[in-house]
Amino acid sequence: MKYILSFLKPYRWRIAAAMVLVAAATVCDLLLPTIMSDVLNRGVAEADFAYIVRCCAKMLLVAAVGLAALIAGRRLSAGIVANFNGDLRAAVFSRVNNMSFEEFSGLGTAALLTRSTHDVGTVSWVASLISGSLITIPVLLIGGVVLAMRKDVVLSLILLAFVPLVFVIVLPIGKTIHPLHRESDKYIDIQNDIMRERLHGIRVIRAFNKEQDLQDKIANATHVMAENIINANVRSGLLSPLAVFILNVAVLVMVYAGGLRMQAGVSDVSGGDIFALIQYVALIANGVLMAGFAIVMLPAAKVAADRIGEVFSARGVPEPNEEQDMTFAGGIRLENVSFRYEGADECAISDVSLQIAPGQKIAVIGGTGSGKSTLVQMLLCFRNPTSGRVYFDGVPADTINRKTVRKNISCVLQKTAVYSGTIRHNIAMGRPGATDAEIMQAAKLAQLEGFIASLPDGLEHEIEQSGKNLSGGQKQRLCIARAILKDAPVYIFDDSFSALDFLTEANLRRALNAAIAGKTQIVITQRVTSAMHADQIFVMDRGRLVDHGTHTELIARCSIYREIYASQTGGEQA
Repeated sequence: MKYILSFLKPYRWRIAAAMVLVAAATVCDLLLPTIMSDVLNRGVAEADFAYIVRCCAKMLLVAAVGLAALIAGRRLSAGIVANFNGDLRAAVFSRVNNMSFEEFSGLGTAALLTRSTHDVGTVSWVASLISGSLITIPVLLIGGVVLAMRKDVVLSLILLAFVPLVFVIVLPIGKTIHPLHRESDKYIDIQNDIMRERLHGIRVIRAFNKEQDLQDKIANATHVMAENIINANVRSGLLSPLAVFILNVAVLVMVYAGGLRMQAGVSDVSGGDIFALIQYVALIANGVLMAGFAIVMLPAAKVAADRIGEVFSARGVPEPNEEQDMTFAGGIRLENVSFRYEGADECAISDVSLQIAPGQKIAVIGGTGSGKSTLVQMLLCFRNPTSGRVYFDGVPADTINRKTVRKNISCVLQKTAVYSGTIRHNIAMGRPGATDAEIMQAAKLAQLEGFIASLPDGLEHEIEQSGKNLSGGQKQRLCIARAILKDAPVYIFDDSFSALDFLTEANLRRALNAAIAGKTQIVITQRVTSAMHADQIFVMDRGRLVDHGTHTELIARCSIYREIYASQTGGEQA
C-alpha cells in the first residue's frame, strides 16, 4: 500500500489545497449550529426580528462560503484521483509488459485485467479519501466536541461517552470483511478467466457440446463471488443503522439530561444551546460514520493494493543497460541453445546451434511442437535461453537492451495482431508518421492493394476489434504490410503465410524478396512451399535441429524433410 500511495507524491500540493478547502467547508458547517443557537437564545427569546435577519444573512454567507470551498475542494480531489488512477494504471501496464513469460503465465491474463481495472479503481478510493474526505473526520469530531463543550460540558461528556461505542462495533466488522473481499476478488479472476476461455474457444466448445460445462463453471464462480460480496455488504451495511441508533440514544439522553438541568437550575444551558448540541451530535455522527466506513472499506483497498503489489513485485526480464544506438547488419548465431519451460519435464529446445549470414534468407520448418515458436521468442528476447547464447552480429543478446533488439527486428507473429481502427492506423503502427504513399506501397507488397481498392473508403475502412470483419488471409497480409513498413535489417515471419492460398503466397514471396533484398529473412513455417526457395532450410523435430541445407540437399538426405514434402505435395519433386 505504501508504494502504491507514493503515486500521490507528485500531487501533494494539490492534495494539501484540497484538504484545506474541504476543512474550511467543514468549519462552516460547524459554525451554522452556533449561529442558529444565537437566533433562538437572543433573536426569538427577545423577539428581536432585526437580529434574526442579521443572523440569517450571516448563515447564508457562511453556507455560501462553505459551498464554494466544498465545490473547489471536490473538483481538486476529483482531478487528483483521475490522475492517480491514470498513473497507477499506466505503471501496472508498463510493469506487465516487462514481466517474463513465466511471471505473466503465473498470474494469468484474467487476473492482470482485474488488477489494472477493478483493483486500481478500489485503490483510487483511498486517494479520494485522502484528498477529499479524510480531513473532514478529525475536523468534525474535534470541532464538534469543542463547540459542544462551549455550550455545556456535562452534556458534551454524555456525547463523548457514546462515540467510542460506535468504534467498538466498527472495528470487529472491519476485521470480518477483509477475508470476504480477498475471496471475492479471487473469484472475479476465476470468472474472467473462464469467460475469456469461453469466448476464445467458443467454436470448439460448441463442436464438443461443452457449453453447459462452461456455464456451470461460470455460475459456480459467480455464486461464490456474489456470496462473499453480499456478506461483505451486509456486514458493512450494519454500520450505519447501528451508529445512528447509538447516537440517537445519545441525543435522547442529552435532551433528557438538559431538560432536568434546566428545571433544576444547576446550569445556564438554554433551549438554543440544546438545539445546537443536537446539531453537533448530527455533525459528529457524520464524522463517526465517515470514519467507520473508512475502517470498513480499508480492508478492500488493502486486498486490492496487495494484488497490485504482486504485479510490481515481479522481477521481470532483467535489462543489461539503456537502449543503445545500434543498427544490426543482420548476422545471427545460436550457440548450443537450450530452453526449458518452467515445470516442464523436457526442454522445448535442446542444444540448437545455427548461423545466419547478413542478408541471408533462411527457413525453419518442422511440425507442431518442434520448438519453432520458442525459437522466435528467444530471437525477440521474450525468453532467455536456459543454456547457450544468442548473438546478433557477434554481440551476445543478453548484453543488448531489448528495445534495441526489437527496433532492429520486424516480426509477424503466428497469432495475427489486428486492432480496431482504420486500415491506415493498423499498417502505420509499423512506422508512425509514414506517408499515405509509403503505407500504400507496403500494402501493395503485401498483396493487399486490390482489397483496399475494392473498399469505398479505402485506407479509412474501419476494422472491428481483433479484425472480425476481415478474413484470416486479409489479417495476415495486413500484419505483413505493417512489418514491411518498419524497414528493419532483420525480418521474421512466424507461420504468417498459413492462411494464404498458394498463388497469393507465391506473389507475396516474390514481392517480398524484391522489396527486402539484402535484409535477413527468417521464415518459420510448416509449409514446404514457404521454405523451399530459402538459401538455407533448418529442419527441427522435437526441439532439436536435425539437419540444414538447401531444398535439394534436404530432399536427398533428410528423411523428416522428405516426409513433410511428400505429405504436402504428394511426393512430386519441385
